[in-house]
Amino acid sequence: MSLSPIELVYKEIDGLKIKMDVYIPSAATPQNRVPAVVWWHGGGLLLWTRKSLFPHQLSAPDKYNVCMISVDYRFAPQTRLPGILEDCKDAIEFLYSPEFAKATGDRIDPSNLVLSGGSAGGWLSLLCGTGIGFKASGLELPRPVKGIAALYPPTDMLHPFWRTKQRPVSYMDHIIPDEQMKPFVDPNAPKICETPLDLTAAPRNALYHYAIQEAIFESLLLDGTSISAEAFSIAQNLQSKEFRTSPTYIVHGTGDQMVPIYQSKDVVQALKDIQAEVEYREMEGLDHLYDMDPKYELEDMYSFVLRCTSK
Repeated sequence: MSLSPIELVYKEIDGLKIKMDVYIPSAATPQNRVPAVVWWHGGGLLLWTRKSLFPHQLSAPDKYNVCMISVDYRFAPQTRLPGILEDCKDAIEFLYSPEFAKATGDRIDPSNLVLSGGSAGGWLSLLCGTGIGFKASGLELPRPVKGIAALYPPTDMLHPFWRTKQRPVSYMDHIIPDEQMKPFVDPNAPKICETPLDLTAAPRNALYHYAIQEAIFESLLLDGTSISAEAFSIAQNLQSKEFRTSPTYIVHGTGDQMVPIYQSKDVVQALKDIQAEVEYREMEGLDHLYDMDPKYELEDMYSFVLRCTSK
């Protein structure tokens, strides 16, 4: 049986109340505060919702005695990547606030934190955990964390996968019409931080596929910022040794069609090259979002989380 979350507004900006859902283990008390996992959902930084937790995440609080915190953030192209990183930093900072402690009964230890996410959310966890992209975005670094657990993340916008048109996209049987996506690629459209949980329920939920189809992923995230895509490339920046590292866990399916597996492999190799602590798992034949299926419980990832937060 999964817990019901405490829903908190961690930031108000652009007329939006940006929220997080906090799932606290039943055994947590002020005397026995629990570690936390901050989770950022996928959707290409363009769509979806904090409500998209999968079965293994909903069962994790009581199964592993860790708090699961699922966080919304503003979406591109109406908010560019620097603004999204600002939201991520503000979410982490909110965990240290008296407001958060009061709302959660002071049962969570924010200093004992692992950052995690799936797909583009995994990229956010890597960016926030290392500090990559923050200086280029004019932002202070987020607080250090105990670990990073990234699931099938995109990590480098410079690769031809993101820069070569696919009409149609390799995993789709039709071309998405320009007119269908026109309202959503308009940077001056109203800013949003959430779309329906059902990925088939709203036209905007095809925006990531359209971004690949038209090779506009980078422009949706960065147009108008004057910041190079390389500033957010994980492997290349790690190899410079100018960024911090935390113990890192990465998992990726070998059959992933939406985010090529080399996006993870390149980061794993970079971490090994600089002798950073990294744990990597490949899931043979599995596609993107494979862990939506309840049979995948990600025991290895949660073992990693417990090791990081027990040090």
